[in-house]
Amino acid sequence: MADDAKRKNGQFSRLFMNVPEEYRARFEARRLETNVARMHGFAIYIVVIQVILQVINALYPQKSGDGMPIPLDYYIALSLASLLVGLVYWILFAQVRRGRIKSHGAKVFLVQSVLYLYALIQLTFCTLNILSHQGVNSYIILILMVGMVPVLSGGQGVMTVGAAFAYVLATLYFTQNITNSAGISAWQDFVDSDMRANLIIITGVTAFVSVFINNLYVSNFLKSVELEDANTNLEQTVRERTKELEEKTVAAQAASQAKSRFLTSMSHEIRTPLNAIIGMAHIAKKARTKEKSDASTDEILAASGHLLGILNDILDMSNIESGKLTIEKDRLVLNRVMEEVVSIIGEGCRTKGLVFSHNIDALPRVTAMGDKLRLRQVLINLLGNAVKFTPEDGQVYFLVNVTKETDAYADVRFVVKDTGIGIGEEQRERLFVAFEQGSAGNMKHGGAGLGLAISQNLVGMMGGEITVESAPGKGSVFAFEIRLEKTADAGGEGGIVIPDLTGKHILSAEDIEINRVVLTELLAETNAQVDEAADGAEAVEKFRRSPEGYYDFVFMDLLMPNMDGYGAARGIRGLNREDAVKVPIVALSANAYPEDIDRAIEAGMNSHLAKPVDFGAMMRILTEKIRI
Repeated sequence: MADDAKRKNGQFSRLFMNVPEEYRARFEARRLETNVARMHGFAIYIVVIQVILQVINALYPQKSGDGMPIPLDYYIALSLASLLVGLVYWILFAQVRRGRIKSHGAKVFLVQSVLYLYALIQLTFCTLNILSHQGVNSYIILILMVGMVPVLSGGQGVMTVGAAFAYVLATLYFTQNITNSAGISAWQDFVDSDMRANLIIITGVTAFVSVFINNLYVSNFLKSVELEDANTNLEQTVRERTKELEEKTVAAQAASQAKSRFLTSMSHEIRTPLNAIIGMAHIAKKARTKEKSDASTDEILAASGHLLGILNDILDMSNIESGKLTIEKDRLVLNRVMEEVVSIIGEGCRTKGLVFSHNIDALPRVTAMGDKLRLRQVLINLLGNAVKFTPEDGQVYFLVNVTKETDAYADVRFVVKDTGIGIGEEQRERLFVAFEQGSAGNMKHGGAGLGLAISQNLVGMMGGEITVESAPGKGSVFAFEIRLEKTADAGGEGGIVIPDLTGKHILSAEDIEINRVVLTELLAETNAQVDEAADGAEAVEKFRRSPEGYYDFVFMDLLMPNMDGYGAARGIRGLNREDAVKVPIVALSANAYPEDIDRAIEAGMNSHLAKPVDFGAMMRILTEKIRI
């Protein structure tokens, strides 16, 4: 699999690294095609102009004057040569456009040579005109050179016309001896007459036409040149983007593989307790003795607790990733919380035959504000892993020390040490990454690969960080330190207190019959009378028909037919009676995301309990909300 991934990444890299070269080749070919099309039009332009000149010469033939240094035949010959050049290039460019000439070098030669050859012909025309003491007329011929401006930029076009103007002036000046011998001074005419003004006007018009033609015909060509200049930066940008894309691709593949492993693990982790629950339920059903039935029930409860833990881990991880997990601050007695943790882990160690050592008995009493449930969750995760990865006859140590204490706070350090299989360096780097379980060999120990990731996030939210020291075969040491804000000591914390609700009436709104049965049985110990409603509409109707002050508490499921729990809560609160406003309504639902809780509160409910219901939490909320 690794070799296939490397091969695919290599192919992917080569493909994208070739993009700049392929793009440049296409760009150059496109630009050459554009220039061929323009030069084809330019060749036609040459032919048309020369045909027009030949027609004018035929209609109005000129005669060489006496003493003219340059015979008229030279002009005619040069004009015919220009016409022939235009025809030749017209034919050649037409062949290129039809695809009969495919050589790249031939195309480039044709595009460049037609410009230089035409410029040479026009320059010769100008020189002959000046030598024939018709310098002003020669300048008109220069306007024909505007025809090659479409392949120049605006600035280059102006410079071309300016250079031609300078050339005419220089020629007029340096050939004045020739013109004087014919009895006419072209230079003197330029100095003394309006010729100077005419030349300047013609120059301005020609420059204007040059810029106009450039803007009209060359905008796309100039943009292509700008693209060529930007191509160098584009290559670097493509390389950088390609590298980023490769890195993201590798990361995505790693994440995909991790989640695939996670789903495989989840299938195993969920099916295992479900198998125990279903199997023990069959055994309990067939049991002929109370002892066997009770043992099966205990196994069902244990497997159910394990399954609930997995689901809670997934929910916690989802809330962490979405930023919705929060740390609550309630009063806790540190000693009492640690005793609960030791009690839970001690039983697991005894079952596996491990030696469990702790220093909880020597811990000073600290009453502080903190999230007891989340702190206990982290410690049970760390200690549970220690028990899981420590072979029989091994040892697990749990040390809690108050490193600093003032009247305002207590710094508490927690250390979990074991003599288990240990962790390699490579595994330690991804130990706190979600969906990772360490090495494949550790899969046999089970787990969703979320516990440590969740624990690290929870400790981080408490202001600490979990550190790890480990080596293969030498055990592991996990440790973290947090600061707890101290509060007044209100005495010890007891266990679950079941309130006596004799004479009280509770309304239970739940559409699933088995859930109504479970809730009624759980509430039986309180001696309260429980009335059941199969949906929200029935709950509102029962409350409306009851005497005022009859119901002391309402448990409300959220997803029900006919009318959901949100609508039912609003319906009860909207009744025109005082008890409808004051009666405690608590959501009891499997919809346990923060947005579900917020929506329940907005609908008028007082609190929210998640399914499967926590019996202790239910008893606490009944004690808190019902006046006894």
